[in-house]
Amino acid sequence: MTTTGGNRQLLPDVAHSLRTAPIFAFYLLATFVIAGIIGLMTFNIIDLGMGHFGSLGHRIHDLTFGFVFSTSVVGLLAQLRRPSRNVAGMVMALVPWFGLVLAGVLAADLERVVLFNPSSLIIPMTVIVILLHPIGRDFFRSFSLSRVSRVMLGLVVVAAVPLVAFASTNIGLQATGTDEHAAMGHYGFMAAFSFTVVGVGLLASLRPDGWRLTAWVAGLLPVLLGIASLIYPVSSSFSLPWALAAIAWGAVFIALAERSRTTASPARAGTGAGRETAGDRSVS
Repeated sequence: MTTTGGNRQLLPDVAHSLRTAPIFAFYLLATFVIAGIIGLMTFNIIDLGMGHFGSLGHRIHDLTFGFVFSTSVVGLLAQLRRPSRNVAGMVMALVPWFGLVLAGVLAADLERVVLFNPSSLIIPMTVIVILLHPIGRDFFRSFSLSRVSRVMLGLVVVAAVPLVAFASTNIGLQATGTDEHAAMGHYGFMAAFSFTVVGVGLLASLRPDGWRLTAWVAGLLPVLLGIASLIYPVSSSFSLPWALAAIAWGAVFIALAERSRTTASPARAGTGAGRETAGDRSVS
């Protein structure tokens, strides 16, 4: 189906996906239902001020888990419109859960980091969706060295150093902590956030089909946690200097991604770059 621009094409593209890949569409929609139920429950608890979600001491951890959770949901939402042109979004949907599992394994506390929270319901559904993706064996054809943005990749490498250090600190707190934050896997959430930013940033730097969405997410995540850390400063959040640095990094990364998109080499027009542009339009 050829797009003509604008949101008017959203419903036809959804219908097209449902017709051509009904099993994929079923599991995708089922994942949205589960994610929606979890979201409604969470916001209801926050609004009522009940449980640990209503406590300011837990707010930074709850928000961080929300950022990680939302990253996966945004990637899945991109599949509603031309999933074959939004490969980057599909991979991005899996990155946060890989980060969460990695944090749990490194902290030797997989049960409290992963199984204690609702992500245990979303992770297997996301894996099923990616395995059923309509593009099939052509899934990785949009990945190539010629598409890599060295500038974006370099910026991710620079951010990876403090982010990995931040993750290491929180993994240590999760592994040895005896407070209620460790009991609820909150330090693991903070570590998973770091892994998610690095993972999504690397994905955006590779610039597969639909990469522009991942670039914005990779930039917005540190901005959001930086702002949240300024509002809710606790031992496991960003300190003031690092919060400001995270906000600045996110803004610069998005700016470089947009500049990279608009200054693509003309020699690649109609080949890889042409597919990227189509993918970008499908999520813009």
